[in-house]
Amino acid sequence: MTQPPAGGYPPPDPSSPGGYPPPAQPGGYPPPAPGYSPPPNTPPTYVPPGPPPGGYTPPPSPGYAPPPGYAPPPAGGYAPPPAPGGYPPPTAGGYPPQAPGYPPQAGYGGPVAPTGGGVPAIDISKITVVGWGVIGAAFLTLIASFFNFWSVSASSSALGYSYSIGLSGWNSWWWIPVLLAVAVGVVYALTIFGIIKPGPIKPEFLFYGAAASFVLMVLVLILTFSYGGGYGDLGPGISAGPSFGVFLAVITTLALAYFTALSVQSKGGKLPFKVPGPTA
Repeated sequence: MTQPPAGGYPPPDPSSPGGYPPPAQPGGYPPPAPGYSPPPNTPPTYVPPGPPPGGYTPPPSPGYAPPPGYAPPPAGGYAPPPAPGGYPPPTAGGYPPQAPGYPPQAGYGGPVAPTGGGVPAIDISKITVVGWGVIGAAFLTLIASFFNFWSVSASSSALGYSYSIGLSGWNSWWWIPVLLAVAVGVVYALTIFGIIKPGPIKPEFLFYGAAASFVLMVLVLILTFSYGGGYGDLGPGISAGPSFGVFLAVITTLALAYFTALSVQSKGGKLPFKVPGPTA
């Protein structure tokens, strides 16, 4: 229970109705009655504390300050985060080198060299004199096949006309020795360049193929002679016989057989006879 103040309460104001003071203003307290003094043992009025001894420490600047032990943020702020779904670009100069003593990781070092399995490079220096002879003879046999192997001509001194027609090496069965000679030259070249392994194909096989081509071409030459004939100068004259192409083909197939025989001897192969000539 609250004790009355020392000296009692002041007398009521006679001018107030019922002897009570008027109500207080809204938002405040009424002023103390005249003659009122604070009761004893009232706590003193609050006084804010003064600055500490040695001066006043200013408050920290607005913003976030790093706690003790952490470095301040870099000048200009932090970099923006990477875009979604990607990685930030590498720093200037690329990635740091791999530490010594560890195997290289994926992404280090130069590009991996392609493995083998492709077509070997063609080195013309591997072709010897004998090799050029084999390849050249096969190529010339192919050229000779496009010339006339057999031709026929007709002329008449009385009527004053003449004409001739011919057949190349690609008629009848005459193309067989031509293709055989070309096959020998192609297989020989592929063997030299390493495209075909020399194990299954022995040099003797190429010689026998070239020799068969020469024998067949001689038979073609004999066949063209069997069509020869003619008439005298009286009346129309007709003559037929072998032409330039078959003679050239006989020479080239003979050269092909010769150089393949030298190739067999240079590689230590066995033949029924010995052929004189270069071995390289």
